[in-house]
Amino acid sequence: MQNELVELVNLFHQYQQENNHTKISIADFCKHYLASEKMREIEKFIPEHKKDIVLESQIARAAGRLSKFVELELKNLAITIEMDTVEEIWYLGASLELKNPTKSDIIHHCISEFSSGIGVINRLINKKYLEEYPDEFDKRAKRLRITTKGKEKLFNVYPILENLVCDIYSPLTDDEKEIFYQILGKLEKHHQQKYNTSKQK
Repeated sequence: MQNELVELVNLFHQYQQENNHTKISIADFCKHYLASEKMREIEKFIPEHKKDIVLESQIARAAGRLSKFVELELKNLAITIEMDTVEEIWYLGASLELKNPTKSDIIHHCISEFSSGIGVINRLINKKYLEEYPDEFDKRAKRLRITTKGKEKLFNVYPILENLVCDIYSPLTDDEKEIFYQILGKLEKHHQQKYNTSKQK
């Protein structure tokens, strides 16, 4: 028992060093430890011919294939909710969340290319889901707000979207979902910082 405690303390210290000695909670460490143990379990099922492939490559391949499966599900969803693309829902959600943003604000928030983002916004304006109005402080600029029609569409779609994402991740246990979210959150934070830096250049 004492040896196991020493091992846990050493692992906690190592985890702190890997995270630049930032303040790490016991909960964060426990989630990390459980994720590591889960990976050891998963490795037992990896075919021998794939074990020589760099782990990052295996992760990228699995993530890429998963995103393709999700993309197919979302295309079917777009047909069900009578939208050109599911991106239109993300943009409506962003316009509500950001409180009367500019077009650039929404596009950056949705991490889209500018030209394709403008196309999505224009479609939403034409459908009367979004409306433009002059900026209060800069008459040359315009801002966007979601219309009543847009809110109705958004709130009608949310339950359908929720059912879809629950189905996508249904093979995972609650613990696995928590660990998965923790890992994705770390990656998202890292790449969000890189994206923000590149956007400022």
